[in-house]
Amino acid sequence: MRTPAAGTERAASVAGAPGQGDRRPGSGSARLRARISTSRAGLSDLVVAAIAGGLLLLAGNLVAEFTAFEWTLWAIEVILALSLVLVWGYCGIFSFGQAAVYGIGGYAYGVFALNVAERTGETLSALVVAAVAGAVFAAALGYFMFYGNLSNIYVAIVTLATALVVFAIVNSTAGSAYRIGDAVLGGYNGMTRIPRITYRLPGGDPTTLTRVQFFAVCTGVALALALALRSAGRRPFGRIAVAVRENETRSSLLGYDVRRHKLLVFTLGGAIAGLAGGFYAAWGRFMSPTVFSLKPAALVVIWVLVGGRFSVSGAFVGVLVVEGLSSWLGGPSGDRASLLVGALLIGIVLGLRGGVVPTLGRLWREGVRPSLAGAAIRGDPAGSDPSSPRVPESGPRHDRPPSTPASTHPGGEAEVWLGAGAGDEAGKTIEDGDGAPGALLEVHGVSKRFGGVTALDDVTLAFVPRQPSCIIGPNGAGKSTLFGVLTGYHGVTAGTILLNGEDITRLGPHRRARLGLGIKMQVPSVYDALAAQENLWLAAYAASGDRDAAQRWAARILARLGLCEVADLAVGALAHGQRQWLEIGMALATNPSVILLDEPTAGMTRDETERTERLIAQLARHATVVVVEHDMEFVRRLDAPISVLHMGGLFTQGTFEELSRDERVLNIYLGRGADGPTGRTDADAG
Repeated sequence: MRTPAAGTERAASVAGAPGQGDRRPGSGSARLRARISTSRAGLSDLVVAAIAGGLLLLAGNLVAEFTAFEWTLWAIEVILALSLVLVWGYCGIFSFGQAAVYGIGGYAYGVFALNVAERTGETLSALVVAAVAGAVFAAALGYFMFYGNLSNIYVAIVTLATALVVFAIVNSTAGSAYRIGDAVLGGYNGMTRIPRITYRLPGGDPTTLTRVQFFAVCTGVALALALALRSAGRRPFGRIAVAVRENETRSSLLGYDVRRHKLLVFTLGGAIAGLAGGFYAAWGRFMSPTVFSLKPAALVVIWVLVGGRFSVSGAFVGVLVVEGLSSWLGGPSGDRASLLVGALLIGIVLGLRGGVVPTLGRLWREGVRPSLAGAAIRGDPAGSDPSSPRVPESGPRHDRPPSTPASTHPGGEAEVWLGAGAGDEAGKTIEDGDGAPGALLEVHGVSKRFGGVTALDDVTLAFVPRQPSCIIGPNGAGKSTLFGVLTGYHGVTAGTILLNGEDITRLGPHRRARLGLGIKMQVPSVYDALAAQENLWLAAYAASGDRDAAQRWAARILARLGLCEVADLAVGALAHGQRQWLEIGMALATNPSVILLDEPTAGMTRDETERTERLIAQLARHATVVVVEHDMEFVRRLDAPISVLHMGGLFTQGTFEELSRDERVLNIYLGRGADGPTGRTDADAG
């Protein structure tokens, strides 16, 4: 059994020559360069934020007090937009509920400040209460959405409906009876007399922030949150969030608890939105139920869409563009402003689909930067094709591992490495008869029905270690459904699944992955928008939990797969065969004791198919390997025991030679009327 930390006890890698471990030339310097690059990126962000903050503070002191007052609101709205960048941009959770959480935070600030400010002489604690209230509200809502397995479209509907329900509830709290201590909710009239931001030093008197000071505080908080989100995007937390956004199914199959991660991100986004609501309540000294209405809910989405939902700086740009133009064109009725916002949104969606900031960044990469580089260096550097897809902003870029002659042909002479740990520099080659023997995987009487359709019918099989096993059958026989049941992607209707004697029937995909089940799916399930090396890093990190070890691990497998030259390309730009190999590499990177390969050679060349055959034979020495395949020549060369599925049931078993002489099996593949596990044909029925 593999625990979540099993990568520190047992790891699998694909490396070069036995005994060399991670001693490839330049491997240590590559890691050092990656760390320096990450540190420089963080320092660069800090410098930019400091300069921007200084300029904004200077401008705030020079402009009129009313202008500083208006800019403060924009800074608060940037904080709210950043909450949606985290939730939607990083993790792919499309929420209309950020404005509702914002309102919850504002009311929480008002209630707490009205009840304690006079006694304590400060309201900073009320800001903390606002953030906590937003986090609690988001966590409660998120728990029911994510653990209820709602799809993204239903999450959007539920968050919008929740905002409207809260709007109706708060709107009906008019009258003195609706109060919490000294705080009167006020219903549609709103909560009034909310205290401003006040602090009190030990032994001193309460001090209320001036408008310029309040602007400086809100701007500083917005910049600090932007830096925190940028930093998180380079760290495992943010990189896993991006993985969940790109492919939830693959993330679960790697061992990540997708629901837990989405809940955590949604809760953090709620805390940020609640904090923004607290600032808003202190800014206007008033809270109205209209904050829960449809317009604010949509406006937050518009800010993020205009700026770019994948970009932290897009939150600033989106608010400045939308609110700045609205303020400039807005008259007493606001009709022109509404028309502008609508036209702007349509233009962004149709013309700048990624938003303003990502579009400008792409133009810089494709036009300005290559031109500058060409002026400085005669000739373009190799591999600098600006049309190539790039890794999104949320993930760091690592140096490519060096490609060596021994690492250019997957499945060749090099061994599959099963080391003492993902961080073991030396590595360890396990010969036949040594090391981890894989795991015994059994299914007993497993059935799976989708409505009135029976996909699996009372299937009993056992897959033993140290030899590959094959499953064949015509289309619709239930092969992929069986794999889905084994990985936990589909629940069983009846029967049990055992791994080394332990019942795993009710475990979810991520828990089975952590116990050692890895799968390469029929259609490659990878992170198309991320780089090849990032795909492998995510798989390796799921097994090891160590960022640096996962990077070394991913580099070894990347080199072993012969994908070094495309390491920085988005996987969606790779050829089909390369995507197939990458997914196999991702399965290997999780250090599985059971490897399920669903049509691993589909779309591969003959040479790639032969390498896959050698790789499977090699893997079978140390793991339980189960292969579903339609290529009968490939199945013959594997020389593995074969199970034939037909119409959801186990039809027969045997060697390739035995089955090739079985008329019933030929009838199934040639469509000559075999109708089920009994082998009765139409002629027999007659």
